[in-house]
Amino acid sequence: MGDKIIERYILRDFFRALLLAIVAIVIIYLITDFFERIGFYIDRKVPGRILAGYYFFHSFYVLILIAPLAFLLGVYFSLGRLTKNNEVLAMRGLGISPFFIYRPVFLWALLLSLGFTYINANVVPWALHNKRVWWREKILKIGSGQAFFERKVSMVLKSGWYLYADRLLNRTLIGIDLIYMKDGKIRRRVYAKRGIFQDGKWVLKDVYIRSFGEGERFEKRDELVAEFISESPEDILKKRQRPEEMGILRLLNHIRELSRRGQPVQREKLEFYRRFSYPALCFILVLYGCPLALEVKRKGLAFGLGWGLFLAFFFWGIVQLFSVLGEKGAVYPFLAATLPNLAFLTGGIILMWVRKM
Repeated sequence: MGDKIIERYILRDFFRALLLAIVAIVIIYLITDFFERIGFYIDRKVPGRILAGYYFFHSFYVLILIAPLAFLLGVYFSLGRLTKNNEVLAMRGLGISPFFIYRPVFLWALLLSLGFTYINANVVPWALHNKRVWWREKILKIGSGQAFFERKVSMVLKSGWYLYADRLLNRTLIGIDLIYMKDGKIRRRVYAKRGIFQDGKWVLKDVYIRSFGEGERFEKRDELVAEFISESPEDILKKRQRPEEMGILRLLNHIRELSRRGQPVQREKLEFYRRFSYPALCFILVLYGCPLALEVKRKGLAFGLGWGLFLAFFFWGIVQLFSVLGEKGAVYPFLAATLPNLAFLTGGIILMWVRKM
């Protein structure tokens, strides 16, 4: 009975500190973003209810972004208070082991990390999509379907041709390079300054055609109806959807479809793995928060708080670095998402062992 009372007592402080940290950091983040854009909002006379909707959707992304820091501060302030008031020392005097004291925090931090993983995998993509649509249609007042834009179009067409273009603007492709390959060799290549989608077909303008076979042939045309491009502008745009706005199952199917078509998937795979790896930092940073909490009585609140903030932002910087390396193909996406976590987890376990907790 006494063990349960102690566990509830420890968890009560932890949950209270965690909730306070989450609410405070999210509000500070949103207020800072609001005041950075306040001039823009005033110029466009954006109503308060529209801003409230936008920041409601934005708050889900912010919640996941700041969650690891909030967990570290939550465990630091809750266990730090127990240490400062000699309550941890009193528990140890009663023969309660350090592992038992911190066990409920570790357990619930792990469970909450799994909950944040679900939010990051499914809820945040929904919120990001709605935030973008809300910003576009409610704040910028651009109606859906009026215009769309995509840079660096790259895809394999149903006909087997490879399509590259500098950009897609509404129903126009600009800077087109089309390649047809057979038996591992380029058989035909078509360059065009632009292509216009009209009457269900792509009409290329200022076209240069190179054919490769027994001899190279070159041909120039003012206009060419590209029958081998059956995809519409909507189809082309759909192939490069924003991976961060897809639910986990949809993202997985999207990766398979892109792989089947021979398109690069580094960014999409990295996003998939990060859905699971980033929330895991919540639990990992708790391993660092416990030793810092023990220093409150000896070195003061500012010492542990300063080190805690430094560690949180240092870890975040390392995660971002590996994300860039993963997107550029320098590191395999799975390793880019998991290596920082493995390194931080190892460091946390070593720190806990050194502190003999």
